[in-house]
Amino acid sequence: SMQVMEEWHPQFGEFVLPVEIDSLGLIRFNTGLGKAVMRVDKTSLEMIGELEGLVPTIYVHLKKVPQPPAPDYNTEEVSMTNGAIMLKGHLHVPNAPRTKNAIVIVGGRGCYAGSTKYDLYAKLFRKYGISVLSYNKRGTGGSTGDCNEATIDDLASDLKACREFLANHKNEYEKIGVLGSSAGGWVMLRAAEMTDFSFLISVVGPATSVREQQLQSMEYGLDFYKLPESAKDQILEYTNLMFDAKPNQRNYDRFNALIKEAESIGWKELLDDTDIPSSPEGIADLWVRRHDFDPKNSLAQFSNPYLALYGEIDWIVPYKENIRQLESLFKGDRSEFLHTEVIRNAEHGTEVKEDYVELSDKHSYWRFFRISPQVQIELIAFLKRNNLISRE
Repeated sequence: SMQVMEEWHPQFGEFVLPVEIDSLGLIRFNTGLGKAVMRVDKTSLEMIGELEGLVPTIYVHLKKVPQPPAPDYNTEEVSMTNGAIMLKGHLHVPNAPRTKNAIVIVGGRGCYAGSTKYDLYAKLFRKYGISVLSYNKRGTGGSTGDCNEATIDDLASDLKACREFLANHKNEYEKIGVLGSSAGGWVMLRAAEMTDFSFLISVVGPATSVREQQLQSMEYGLDFYKLPESAKDQILEYTNLMFDAKPNQRNYDRFNALIKEAESIGWKELLDDTDIPSSPEGIADLWVRRHDFDPKNSLAQFSNPYLALYGEIDWIVPYKENIRQLESLFKGDRSEFLHTEVIRNAEHGTEVKEDYVELSDKHSYWRFFRISPQVQIELIAFLKRNNLISRE
């Protein structure tokens, strides 16, 4: 069955899930908030239960509904070619209203395919008449190539191929933009040096260079995880080694020595798996070297609408440094193209953690873990301001 949780857009919300029924007739299935245990009232066509092990308890009450009407959009399986690389994905096309605008979705760091058919940014934008192209990163899902060897230039050229696919599509798209998440923000800015985009949306995407971002995230991560001050010099040395160390045994031994210190002191959690070389030769192939990029020139030249969303407590891409950088690069008349927003209480995934919230009248409530609704609100407001969707 398909489960939809509107509150969880975009990282969570729509997914296929298995359902188990035991000998007592109890029905169990996972939800975004935990495992549900349900009973059926066949007479009333209702299902009642709760989520296991949560305090406060979340009760679940479902009712049977008629078969839904035909969707107001089409989802087409598509293929794009970039030299020898074949990219697979889905194009979400609204039936009505339909604009002449399209958005390409670019994911963040990591070699994961993602669900292009059920992409939840696509689900949001197609409601407003915008077509959305979501594709598997090279070497993931149905796309060919090797993600683990890809450079930022490789990924940017793949995005360029997606833009060309839309530019030549029978729907005759007039404005084509990109939404890049996290490291996908670097990819879209590198691609903007190769081709033209009508607008760009950065969701926690860095405006600083890869090196600057790594140094900033290590510094903020030190505070976020309340690590001892003794870790600071080790983190700085490790970060510089990632960028500068020659691929030899001596430096590889130093990486390993620092990793042992990281495990004992607690700062290893600041590292991604692809920040750790598996051999002396692997030093030259670390992610930060394959994706080393400074977006300053791209940002200084981009003269179309640009939206940047950042999390208020994101230690990976801290908002103050990135907004300062953007404002310094969108100067003069170009400042009108830039719009930045800080998502309140949000971390790098734009998620807001569960907590008791005190209101001014001494009332309080329990806020469950969720993606901040501010994300959707700001995305749609940006598109409306720039006449990319209807203002009605």
